[in-house]
This record gives sequence, C-alpha cells and structure tokens, in this order.
Amino acid sequence: MKRVSLLFAAAIFFAIFSVSLGEAGSPPLPKGKTIAVLVKGTQSHAAAARSILLKGLIDGGYRAVDEKQLERIRRSKAAALALEGNVEAILKLGRTYGFSVLLSGNMAVPKPVRNEFSLYTATATFSASACYSSSGKQIFAGTESAKEIGYTPEEAGQKAAETAARALAEVILGKRTSGQPEAAGTRYTLFISPVRSFAEAHGIVESCRTAGASSASLVRLSAGRAEVEAEFQGSATQLVSSLLRARRDLAEESVEGNTIRLGKQ
Repeated sequence: MKRVSLLFAAAIFFAIFSVSLGEAGSPPLPKGKTIAVLVKGTQSHAAAARSILLKGLIDGGYRAVDEKQLERIRRSKAAALALEGNVEAILKLGRTYGFSVLLSGNMAVPKPVRNEFSLYTATATFSASACYSSSGKQIFAGTESAKEIGYTPEEAGQKAAETAARALAEVILGKRTSGQPEAAGTRYTLFISPVRSFAEAHGIVESCRTAGASSASLVRLSAGRAEVEAEFQGSATQLVSSLLRARRDLAEESVEGNTIRLGKQ
C-alpha cells in the first residue's frame, strides 16, 4: 500500500513538473550568437525600447552589440533599409559589423487622447522580428501592445512604449508566450503576397486590427509571402470585406474555410 502511495505521489509530482516545463517557453533566439538591436519610431520611444531589449538580452545571457557599435550601425545607410526588411542590407550589415542576428523593431505610438479625468491615454504597439545576418532567414516575429495613462501626452506615450517593449522582451526571452488576449472569435490564417519587407508585413497586421480583428500577429514572412493569424468576430468573408475597405492595395484571391489568400498590388 505504501509503495502504491509513493508511486501515486511521484506521478503527481511528475505531472506538475511536466506542466511547469510546458508553460515555460523556449527562447526563439539562439544562444552564443551576437545580436544587434535596431528600433525605429519616435526618438525617445525607440531609444527606450532598444534599451529595454538590450538589457533583457544581456540579463538573459545573450551577447548583444554594445551602444557604441550600435550607433555606428544606425548611422550607416544600410540600417534604414535593414529596418524595412531588405535582405541585402541585412547581409551587408552583418558582414561589416560582425553580428550574427539582427533584431529589428518598430515602435508605433499614435497621438494620446485626453480622457474624462483630464489625463491622457496612450496606446503603443511594438512589432519586432529577428533574422540571421548570414542568410536573412527569419527566426522570430512578434507584436505586443500596451495602454498607459499619464498627466501629459508625453508621459502617457513614453509609459506605453516602455510597457509594450518590456512585454515583447519577455516573449523574446521565452519568459512567457504572447500577451495577446484570447478573444471570443474565430481564428483565421491569411496569406498575402507579394510582401517585400517585414515593415509591409507588420503594416498588414495593423490593418487587420483596424479592420476589426481582436488580435493579429505575423507568423512568418518567407519568399515574398506573409502569413498572418487574426481573430475576428465574424465570417471570413466579413473579415475580407472589412480588410479590403481599410487596404485598397489588397485584393481577394480565395477564401477556403478559415484560410484567406490575398494579393497585394
């Protein structure tokens, strides 16, 4: 009887331990590789996001390009192209500055609005992707949003940018999965082509939200085709119609079940 009890206790311990392991995400970025971090957006917001990502990487045991070297990279002509997802520019930067992975981000903070309490509410959306500088192959893509309140528009915007950056840093480091809330809706997979850069792909993700999707994220960008997942409270046809109203440069190609294919003009 005692043996059965011990086996039962061991089984419970193993089950709990297994669940704990399952909840901890695996970091998407490879250890032992030097990572360069570039972020575009309003200067103060981009600087804060970059600083948060760098600190997170270093604290997580990664090798990150230091600020002095990053400043040289930011001043190069190829940096702007690399932030747009230009593969040739990414390869050139990697060869010139000796890093292995480019982690590039885009911090968007629309103008904060004044609320009924005479405070300001700001929403920040931080999108980032990582790719190898030797091949341009994407190894991570994610988006996090945050809403914060401040006494001034500047304070609200800065707080929202920092919160979104910290959330995405935790996802990148494997501390948690995406914080996108599970919404009551249907999950759709959208394939859009041709899409030439990560900036274009993330722009389509934002358009899905504008079209009414409760959540949207970039799954991958490969060979000129973006794969986007979106949750929408409605049919696939309704999502397509709403998205095409928001994006005149997109056209419907096919809708099969929960899979939507769009062409980009």
